[in-house]
Amino acid sequence: MTQPHRFSGMTVAEILRLKKASVRNAPLEAGSPTWEEIEGLAWEEISLMAAQSLPGYKTIRKLLSDRRFDR
Repeated sequence: MTQPHRFSGMTVAEILRLKKASVRNAPLEAGSPTWEEIEGLAWEEISLMAAQSLPGYKTIRKLLSDRRFDR
């Protein structure tokens, strides 16, 4: 049985509160949503959209899960 991700059940806004503000300054590819547009999305939705290769979501998932941006 696999462990749930540490952000399971959290929204992007909740995750961003645990991150350094500089995570928002990372460049996103053309066609990516803005951070404001995805604040209400759950972690699971971000992962699903990244799996579907929608523009920017793989980068967003990587930035949110990267421990270098943890406070």
